[in-house]
Amino acid sequence: MLRPMLAALKEWDVVCEALGCGRQVIVVRKGGIAEGRGGLKFDREEFVLLPTFFHQQAERVVPDFDFAAREAGAEGEREFVEIRHAATLVWHKVVTDPAVLPRLQSFHILAPAEVQARFRQDPHPGVQVALLRVYRLDPPRQVAWQKSFGGCRSWAEMEADLESCTRVSVLSDERFAEIEQALRAILD
Repeated sequence: MLRPMLAALKEWDVVCEALGCGRQVIVVRKGGIAEGRGGLKFDREEFVLLPTFFHQQAERVVPDFDFAAREAGAEGEREFVEIRHAATLVWHKVVTDPAVLPRLQSFHILAPAEVQARFRQDPHPGVQVALLRVYRLDPPRQVAWQKSFGGCRSWAEMEADLESCTRVSVLSDERFAEIEQALRAILD
């Protein structure tokens, strides 16, 4: 029996952990080289978070986030990856005004220099900002690492059965509504 294919957003392990504990609620992305000139497209409403160590470095996140607890490993040497979180895309927006970026800082763990670098990255200035509703999977799932999970692209497909997993929102409905309202005030 074939397991269902799931869309997986590849994100640094530390970012997945920050999303999973409610410290981060948005992703600020440009897209991987493999996505071409069009960059990242948020064309999936539900997906799992695929933790990766590709490009993850301590200086790329704010110092107040415990990076040391999220030890980096070599992607090619992994046998399994633990899928701990699923997400729903609430909305996304292209931000082309660099003055907006500092106002988003409290909603993510990326260092300001990292956000600026992503903003200035070719082919044109700007970043995608996506608000995610994140759920902890109980129990988490071990998935065999595949070569297709590597490389510089944002999305991967994986075989995984999550039917028996309970999904627990990492933020209360009330807290999430407050955060969404604050973000809309900044971005609208």
